[in-house]
Amino acid sequence: MTESQLEGKRLQVNSAVVGFGANSVHMNHSDGWQALLTKGCVIRLVEDDIYSALPDVQHTHLYDKRATAYDAVVGTWLYNRVMWGTSPADYVTFAREALDSHPKGRMLDAACGSLLFTAQSYLASNRQIIAFDQSLQMLKRARARLIQLAGAFPEHIVLLQADLSNVVFQPATFDTVLCMNVLHQFAAATELIPKLRGLLVNRGQLYLTSLVSNGRYVGDRWLAALYKTGEFVRPRTSAELIKVMGETVGETSYGTKGNMAFATLGADLETPGG
Repeated sequence: MTESQLEGKRLQVNSAVVGFGANSVHMNHSDGWQALLTKGCVIRLVEDDIYSALPDVQHTHLYDKRATAYDAVVGTWLYNRVMWGTSPADYVTFAREALDSHPKGRMLDAACGSLLFTAQSYLASNRQIIAFDQSLQMLKRARARLIQLAGAFPEHIVLLQADLSNVVFQPATFDTVLCMNVLHQFAAATELIPKLRGLLVNRGQLYLTSLVSNGRYVGDRWLAALYKTGEFVRPRTSAELIKVMGETVGETSYGTKGNMAFATLGADLETPGG
C-alpha cells in the first residue's frame, strides 16, 4: 500500500468513525468490535490490519526501536530460565488457560506486544480477540507473525494501537482480559487493575503476570538493575502485588514460578451487566 492510499483510508476513517451506531463504519471482519469502544472514541487505520485509538499525531514508543531485539531475547528459553526461573512455555500455557476460560466470549489482550507467546493459540481459537499495544512496531510484528503462521490475516483478531493508561473500552464488554508481563513496568498498578477488572462481564476473569522480588538471587538482582535504569518500576514482592490486586470476587488464584507471578482475578463487584 502506498502512502497516498494509506492517507486516503485515514481520511475515510477519521471522517466516518465518531461515535457508534447506524453510521459507524465496518472496520474489520471481526464484527462489531468498534462498538465496544467508549463513546466518542475515534479509530484510524494506520497500517493494513492495524487500527489506532491514539490522536492523529506522530507517536514514538520506547519499544518501537526495541521490538526486534526484545523478541529475540525475551522469546528464548535461556534468558527466561536464567534471569527469571521460567520458560516461554509457561507464558504460552497461561495464555491458553485464559483462552480456554470461556468457549466463545470476547477476549482482550492488554499490552499484547508482538503476540510472541500467544499468536499460535489465538489462531487456533474461535473467540473474538482484540489485542492492543501502544507500540506500533510491536503491532507490526504481531501482524507479520499471524500472517506467517496462518497465511493471511485472521478475521477473528483485531490489532489496535492504544494506551494502557487510557483504557478506551466500555465497561463489562469482555469475558476474559489478559495482561502479561506488564505490571512490573507500570507504576499506577493500583489504578490499572480495577480498570481492567471493570471491563469484565459478570463471572469474567482477568489473567495477569508480573515479575516480583522473592529472594531469588539472580532474578532479584536483575530486577533491581532494571529499576535503576528506569526500565521497570520499583520491584514489588508477592505480598505487595497481592495487596495491589486487592480483594476479588469469584474464583481467584495466585502463584509464582521463579520471579514471575501468575494471577487470575474475578470480575469487579461493581461491574454492571454480564
